[in-house]
Amino acid sequence: MRLNSSVLRLSATVLTLAAATDAIAASLNRRPTLISQVIAQAPQFTLPDSLPADTVVRVDGSSSMRVPNEGLKGRFEGKYSGSRVELAESGSIPALEALDAGNIDIAAIGRPLTEADRAKGFREEKLEREKIAVIVGPNSAFDGDLTFEQFARMFKGEITNWSEVGGPNLPIKFVDRPDSSDTRFALSGYDVFKEVFAGGPIAVGANGVQVAEDTTEAVTAELGENGISYTIADQAIGNSAVKIVPMHKTLPDDPRYPYSQPRAYVYKDLNPGSEALLGFATTAPGQEVFAAASPAASPSPSPVAESPSPTPTPTPTETVAAAPAETAPARGGFPWWLLPLLAAAGGLLWWLTRPKAAPAPVVAAPPVPLPPPVRPSSRVVLTPYNCRDAYAYWELTDDQKADLKRRGGRDLKLKLLDVTDIDLNRQEPHSVQMFDVAETDQDRHLPIAVDDRDYLVEVGYTTADGTWLPAVRSEHVRVPACPVEAADIAPVVETPETREFVQAARVPGVAVLGGAAAAGAALVGLAGKDKTGRIVLTPRDSKTAYAYWEVPDEQKADLKAKGGRDFKLKLYDVTNIDLDKQSAHDVKTYDVSELDQDYHVPIATPDRDYLAEVGYTAADGTWLPAARSEHVRVPSVFADGIPAAGAVLGGVAAGGAAIAGLTQPTYTSVTDLKVDSKANCFLLSDLEISRIQNDIAVKTDLAPGKYAIRIAEGAFDYKAEVGHPGEPWVILWIYNGKVINQKTGVPVGATWSTLNGYDDVLHLEVLEPAKLDAFFVDTHLEDNEGVVKVVVTKE
Repeated sequence: MRLNSSVLRLSATVLTLAAATDAIAASLNRRPTLISQVIAQAPQFTLPDSLPADTVVRVDGSSSMRVPNEGLKGRFEGKYSGSRVELAESGSIPALEALDAGNIDIAAIGRPLTEADRAKGFREEKLEREKIAVIVGPNSAFDGDLTFEQFARMFKGEITNWSEVGGPNLPIKFVDRPDSSDTRFALSGYDVFKEVFAGGPIAVGANGVQVAEDTTEAVTAELGENGISYTIADQAIGNSAVKIVPMHKTLPDDPRYPYSQPRAYVYKDLNPGSEALLGFATTAPGQEVFAAASPAASPSPSPVAESPSPTPTPTPTETVAAAPAETAPARGGFPWWLLPLLAAAGGLLWWLTRPKAAPAPVVAAPPVPLPPPVRPSSRVVLTPYNCRDAYAYWELTDDQKADLKRRGGRDLKLKLLDVTDIDLNRQEPHSVQMFDVAETDQDRHLPIAVDDRDYLVEVGYTTADGTWLPAVRSEHVRVPACPVEAADIAPVVETPETREFVQAARVPGVAVLGGAAAAGAALVGLAGKDKTGRIVLTPRDSKTAYAYWEVPDEQKADLKAKGGRDFKLKLYDVTNIDLDKQSAHDVKTYDVSELDQDYHVPIATPDRDYLAEVGYTAADGTWLPAARSEHVRVPSVFADGIPAAGAVLGGVAAGGAAIAGLTQPTYTSVTDLKVDSKANCFLLSDLEISRIQNDIAVKTDLAPGKYAIRIAEGAFDYKAEVGHPGEPWVILWIYNGKVINQKTGVPVGATWSTLNGYDDVLHLEVLEPAKLDAFFVDTHLEDNEGVVKVVVTKE
């Protein structure tokens, strides 16, 4: 079964086979990819066991839905043999017109429905938000970073030369999409565009061009060496025709990347085929298509009026492992893939010796019901990004939203309160800034007007008479003082509402809303004059944690003088141990830039204790630490809350990234398995290796470059064992070359690995041409069923 989690809805199922590889999703800047914001809703469509062989489902709409539509089509047609999904991309408005006329079954659109749409009987199934990436040409000389305002001013033609944003002295050409573009329309709803264009129409300046065709190909053809534009992120990632521009040092795999647009399937009169497709899209593995296709989405703009939509664009190149080819036997690399299986649930030993069922007619087992998604409690986190910016992330349960609306709640808002040296339960805040947020939003960048102060955030509703109904409140956090030279820097994002400080009426005092408070991740002493680095580690769900650090320049210089060469982030598994006296159970090392200050860290095994360190490695491999966090527990299931106490930085505990509505974890028993490289090694002879390579495995050649290898669909199953659920897993053997598994970072001539579940991704750097084999192991074949599709994507 697959562990399916998103930043909007956290659900958990059990992986029955221990993972031998982490999904260390190296992003465009070597950061792990976050799962997209899939809107998990209660199933409302019938998902039949079968459909008539001539079933046809007609889908038309926005090109922004092209990648997930194609993935869904493949899986749907694989499940329902003989069925066919016909895809078209005429745009949202033409698709809705076709749906109204009965010429298609489903409209795939990239904008919300309007009241006029709903009046026609259209119903909407929201799927997820997709990032909008800012792009330049592959030969662009600009390698810098932009702010939200700078990009909007480039759009308008107020910034016309790359030198104005730290680039070369070249004129800027802004390449715009047609007015009918859904992606263009989504940008226009953001506050920074409303402010830069002073509420007027969004239009390019004299230095801009507007392509006639709403495709990424049309945009990239115009970019050249000095152009800049935008496109849906899943059409930019892996596209050699573009480079993605960082925004505030983030890329589209980061939820803080600023822009995104909604996606939805719209229907009117359902037939068995269209209802089955919608049912498939809103349950696993259909939702996995959307999670795999998209980076994490960002906050949506405030609701706006109707918009038309785009047309087709390319998808990243993928290759499927091909048929076996003759190769010579190869040695090298430890066949450790068998050992994690031995230690897993039941283990490979049980598997290889399990009793076999007597031969019997194969009867199709009924589908295993999917466990319902686990609904988390409401919670909110506030994290200072620097002395002028903070980041808020929240989740509200549907039940709480409905309750507050029944009490008169009308408009969802986010409040930023200055609570320096006060108890908010007894005193009024010094100031309150209020921000409009959409029901589908879950995070927002917040400008900090006054540094060196304590802040907290609240999310809630205002009523028609202005009464405030709070939903959840964060713990307070200290925003560091700006260095003297930065004291007069304006906030990164400036909007009309952030210029006004509204003196609030007393906010009803609630110590913690939505659960017992746990100490949030604490950040201390971040003023520029401090000489000691500090780091915070905060779990976000059972699969990821967020590390944020600051290391003063003086400390960096001192560590370099001691031989420090490469800046690194380390994640230690310190479950039930003292790292100062014992070795960590496991250590993961990540390359980070000296300019980086945060990293989304993948968690291989939940329900464990972790801590993080940043520092330098010397030429001889010596580790020179700069800062270490306190340990933090990462729970495996997020039922009544998410991770408890965040990690406190090296220093006196104070305010920092603060999470409210969390539950304290409990420790479970820990068993350590020490696997000896000789005593516990299962040897394969040259003949056995040769048979795997020549007769058993499917394979593909790997040219030098970087690859992401994952399971796209399918499962391995024993149909003779009634009730045995199929598992998406496969064994990988890489050899005859020189490669680096990004998990280990060690160049080797050959290596073994496994893929366990749809979330698991092997990131591989091929230094010299190599071969990849994919296969299973078992002791009997008569009851084996299922096909697993392994997709090898060159990044």
